[in-house]
Amino acid sequence: MKNLIMTVAAAATLLFASEKVNAQDTENKDIALNQTEVQAPVNDGFEKIEISELPKIVTDAVVVDKAGATINEAFLNAELKVYKLTLTNEDLESETAYINEVGKWVEVK
Repeated sequence: MKNLIMTVAAAATLLFASEKVNAQDTENKDIALNQTEVQAPVNDGFEKIEISELPKIVTDAVVVDKAGATINEAFLNAELKVYKLTLTNEDLESETAYINEVGKWVEVK
């Protein structure tokens, strides 16, 4: 009789212990699903300007060097004197290009 009670007690303990483990796994999965990633806007020093404000030398460089491309947006970094252009080519692929005030293409790091 003593062995029967001990067996029942051990079985009950294992049953409750396995339920706890499953409950903890579910809670951790719920927490992971509810987490969100927030990205802060990048402040790269460029301020949006009107395309009409671009110097002629810059627009001419786009026509010559990026044949068939259209300027969609223009930004200026006054400190570096560099323009950031969002261009779309004939295949409607978007490209970001950087050009200085004298019409030379540059890479901004």
